[in-house]
Amino acid sequence: MNNEINRLIRNSLVFMIVACAVAGLCLSCSSKEEKTEKFYNKGKALFEKGDYVRAKLELKNALQIDPKFADAYYMLGNVAIKEKEFKQAYGLFSKSVELNPDLLEAQVELARIFMAAKATDRAQEKVDLVLAKEPRNNGARLVQAAIQMKAKNLDAAQSILEDLYKNGETSAEMYLMLASIHDTRKDPESTEAMLRESIQKNPDAMSLRMVLANFYIKRDQPEAAEPLLQKNIELQPEAASHRLALANFYWKSESKEKALAVLKTLASLETNRDKNTIAAAQFLLKQKDVEQAEVMLRNGINENPESFVLREALADLFLLKKEPDLAMGILTESLALSSDPANPGILTAKTKMAGILLMQREGGKAEALVDEVLKENAKSIDANFIKGQLYLLAGRGADAVTTFRTVVAEAPQNVKGFLMLGRAHLINKNIPLAIDTLSLGIRQNPSSKEIRRFLARVYMANKDTTSAEEQLVKITEIDPNDVSAMGDLGDFKMARSAYEGAREQYTRMIDTSPNVPAGYLKLSHYFEVRGDRDSAVGILEKGYAKSSDSMPLLAALVKAYILEDKTDTAKKMCDEKIAAYPDNAFTYNLMAQVYLAQKDADSAEASLKAAIQRSPEWNVPHDNLARLYLSQGKTDQAIANLETAITQNDKNTAAFMTLALLYQKTNKEEKAKAVYEKALSVDPQRWAAANNLAFILSASTIPADLERALELAQQAEKIRPEEATILDTIGWIHYKQGYDQLAVAALEKALEKSPDNGTINFHLAQVLIDSNRPDEAREKLEQALSAEGNYPERAEAEALLKQIKGS
Repeated sequence: MNNEINRLIRNSLVFMIVACAVAGLCLSCSSKEEKTEKFYNKGKALFEKGDYVRAKLELKNALQIDPKFADAYYMLGNVAIKEKEFKQAYGLFSKSVELNPDLLEAQVELARIFMAAKATDRAQEKVDLVLAKEPRNNGARLVQAAIQMKAKNLDAAQSILEDLYKNGETSAEMYLMLASIHDTRKDPESTEAMLRESIQKNPDAMSLRMVLANFYIKRDQPEAAEPLLQKNIELQPEAASHRLALANFYWKSESKEKALAVLKTLASLETNRDKNTIAAAQFLLKQKDVEQAEVMLRNGINENPESFVLREALADLFLLKKEPDLAMGILTESLALSSDPANPGILTAKTKMAGILLMQREGGKAEALVDEVLKENAKSIDANFIKGQLYLLAGRGADAVTTFRTVVAEAPQNVKGFLMLGRAHLINKNIPLAIDTLSLGIRQNPSSKEIRRFLARVYMANKDTTSAEEQLVKITEIDPNDVSAMGDLGDFKMARSAYEGAREQYTRMIDTSPNVPAGYLKLSHYFEVRGDRDSAVGILEKGYAKSSDSMPLLAALVKAYILEDKTDTAKKMCDEKIAAYPDNAFTYNLMAQVYLAQKDADSAEASLKAAIQRSPEWNVPHDNLARLYLSQGKTDQAIANLETAITQNDKNTAAFMTLALLYQKTNKEEKAKAVYEKALSVDPQRWAAANNLAFILSASTIPADLERALELAQQAEKIRPEEATILDTIGWIHYKQGYDQLAVAALEKALEKSPDNGTINFHLAQVLIDSNRPDEAREKLEQALSAEGNYPERAEAEALLKQIKGS
């Protein structure tokens, strides 16, 4: 009996222990689920109140407890949408459906993201998935309607939307699509009715009032639009966007004073005062009222003298005005606002100052400031970017690689970071790593056309034309309306004698953008290469009929008529253009070419002088006039006349420039230098004289001459910072000084401004050869030799290309 009792007691104890453990486990599970739900519900409530920052924290707390809670990922995706972090939203919605494929709301949001990304096929896949499980799902059906609208199937879209409408759907999305369909069908009454009803059903949807206001503005009913814009301000008085919309309305209605009053009120709001002041200034800059924008920012600084961000915005404005010294001054003021070297405002000011110094090629000063920033914040993206650029300019490829790796690690969406890291690998002559880096950049930024374009160039340099073409094709798929991408792909095919493929792309350029000249010019060149002169001229005529203000089309057509011996037609075109634009130097220079073709040298001379009178700093007509004098044997007479003109008026810029170019053409470099020196002593702002003198001096092997040349070219650059010929001179001087990386940077920037310039392409090719980059050099030489017209380096370019091909 005792043994039986003991056994029962032991069994009871075991049962109690197990029962307690199970109960504890259940309580633990219950507690865990309750905590997760509590955080989730709180996050959801905060989201609905519009408190997205706190909502995000609560939802992340829920995921810390349960990392597989699909609903929390879904809600975080919604937060990301509100914060316009669409790539992040995509990742969060994808995670939620990975955990729970039946979370249909998340599937619908993914469909919407695919639609926004123009990935219609993938959006359709998501819609099909949802409707297979829930045929009446309103969200999926709305996306289905959007897909039909994109495909121009308006009847199908309207059928879906009207069915939703009849069944009680009231979303702004539905009303906007229906209104858009009515508007497309030229039914303004139905459009207006739909928009008005949408506002009644969605009174808090501010965007709907904006759409209706724009509808009234387009119909020339400003009196109906104004109250709608004012109502948005009444409902959300702290929202800057509503006041900016009203200011824009007044500005376009030519009520500038009313617009300024709205902007001043915006800048005076207590909430987000600095941010609102900057928004008001940016609005004025978009209207090209730089003076008022500066006043707005200066008033803001007077109201808040301790503001770093307002000074930063004012510095940006000065940079926009090409006044870097004023920008440096205002940023220097910022440095006095805090004695803490780690203050974010101090770090930003120093970084901006370093960027300006880098732009001014003050590398030592820039580096000193950047180092101060990195001492306080070693992971600063902007400071590391500038440091990497400094390393590249110094030819320190390995250090540049390390620095730009920090940039892309901290900011994987930084496209420029990947581009510069790829360039650093190329400097180190490591093409495989450059390809790997750019490929990673594409994985992080799949829609980046810049990275794909650079990667295509690297593939071409590596003689992998198949991969290069894949990237060029992909760019056209990412943005089907990018005519530049079509042109690049067409040029690629043209260079490889894939003529029909080239023709297809050039024709597509014209079909996509019939008012853009580039497609007509490229297709005309295609016909010329194929020996079809009539079609070449015909396509230029078609383009000119569409874009009669295009100077490149005019020039190409005039040259084509000259080749066809139709000089009377060419002259008539130039006469018409001169009558329409009598101050345009370009047409007078073009007319001179017509006169020369007609053997009328006197009229050609008069036209060139007319061009020079209208644009004294433009080298081309001076150069053409000098050539004309040389061809006529009038050089001495012309020189005597020009010297007399300068004696009579030392402010005669045209006489200085033509005289100096004549001396250059007759190999009298010292006399040319003396003329340029005199021109600059009279007026130091003559940038063309400074640039031409710098180029002459760049031929010297004396270091002091090269230093003077660089000083002159940089002086010219301060006056004309975007001038391709000046950037070319700077690059060539750097090359002669032995700074190849500085040379490449300047010459590549010059080519961005003038991609078809034969001289610049030749100069860059020369530098690339000396940098042991022959494949890239060959590409530039081919580009140089495809340039129209004659230029001094053409023979050298031909010889250099033969040398490369023979090696």
